[in-house]
This record gives sequence, C-alpha cells and structure tokens, in this order.
Amino acid sequence: MKNFALTGAAAAALIAGGASAGVVAFSSFEEPALFGGVQYVDTLDPLTDHALLDNAGEPVVNYAGGAELGFSSFYTNTRDDVGLTDGDFVGVTDFTGTVGAFTDGSAGFQISDSDGLMTVTMETVDVTGLGAALSMDLFVQDTGYEDADRVRVWVEVDGGEMIDLFAVAGDALETSEATGNWLSLNLDLSAYTTATIRFELDSNSGSEAIYVDNIVVVPAPGAIALLGLAGLAGARRRRA
Repeated sequence: MKNFALTGAAAAALIAGGASAGVVAFSSFEEPALFGGVQYVDTLDPLTDHALLDNAGEPVVNYAGGAELGFSSFYTNTRDDVGLTDGDFVGVTDFTGTVGAFTDGSAGFQISDSDGLMTVTMETVDVTGLGAALSMDLFVQDTGYEDADRVRVWVEVDGGEMIDLFAVAGDALETSEATGNWLSLNLDLSAYTTATIRFELDSNSGSEAIYVDNIVVVPAPGAIALLGLAGLAGARRRRA
C-alpha cells in the first residue's frame, strides 16, 4: 500500500496552490513505456488462472508505480479458450482509433479480445482521514456483445467491501450509456480508510474492448487545510 498522506512542505504547497492542486493519488498511464501497434502475447497456460507477466517489447500489463499508481494484471479462464496466447491489444496504449482521444494525456489502459477474463488491480491507496473522492474515466467500445461478455469496474474498500462503479453484461452493454463514449465514474471515499480500484473485461472478439484513463483520488478541501496546518506547525517546530 502506498501512503499518500500530505505533510510538511508538500501540504503547504497544496495550500498555496489551492484545493484543485490536492491530488492524493492518480494514474493516466503516462509513466509506463509505450509499444505502439504491438500485441501482448501471454506465454502461460490459458486453461489455468494466473498472473500476467510483462514481456520485453510488448505492452505493459504490470507497473511498480512511481508518481502514478502501480498496477498488476491477472487472467482467469472463463471460456476454455486461447486467452491472450494468440496475441491481443491489451495493456498501456496510445492507440486512439476507437476513443478519439484519451481524457488525460496521450495514453490509457486497454483490454480487448481477452478470450477469458482479464482483471487489472491498481495499487491500494490510503485515504484515512482525507474525506477523499475518486473519479475515473471508462470507454466501452460500441459493438455487438454476447451473453458471456461483461465489463466491471469496482473499488474494494477497507480490505473487504466491494463497491461497483460499473457492472454490465451481455446485450445490456450495447445500450449502456458508456458504450461509444467516455463515462466518468465517481465514488465518495470519505467513510473509508483504504481503496483498491479494479477493472476487468470478459470477451472473445477484437471489437469488444474497454479503455480506462484519468484515475484521480482527491481529498476534501477541508482535509487539505488541516493537513497543511499540521505540516506547517511541524515545520515551525523543526526551525525553532
């Protein structure tokens, strides 16, 4: 878990910059390397559930994190099919042929034609006492979907409770408000101490795809002020 509590000079800088500057955690998938036009090929058994591995020269599906949140990817066999072993466009991408443009920066995360279930888990964020709120953007490709296809985006809070932000399957995907458009998903995290964001797609066609971008967790303005005052007080004590 990454602790993003704001203290000292960092908190003071946020106060000076105003509440809009107060970002607890974020990812627009700008930090990982890009491999445009290249497919990801899973080298493990598609009939067995397993964590996906990064392959040299192929789109990134795991990231340890830096300024942006880290993430990891997992494959679950739901169809007894080839999974991602046949080569598919999944992982960090700058391909905009479907979405037109990403909502923040030039990259996002894509899952398509997984021939099974691919799940991405973002790094857990500590939001204790921040009155935090989450927003993130989802794009579901506009195409035909079958009964077995499903898209889910959810947040696990405090290590157990699961809160769905988007969970649609089968024909309902074709008429969903998200299909063919960027949809903003939002969640009030003020009642919780930790949050782990996950998103997944179960599909079997190259035209069935989702894109995720602009994941942002921000504290309430009041929390920024309180943290800033605490940090400034500590700085004064250190200088005395």
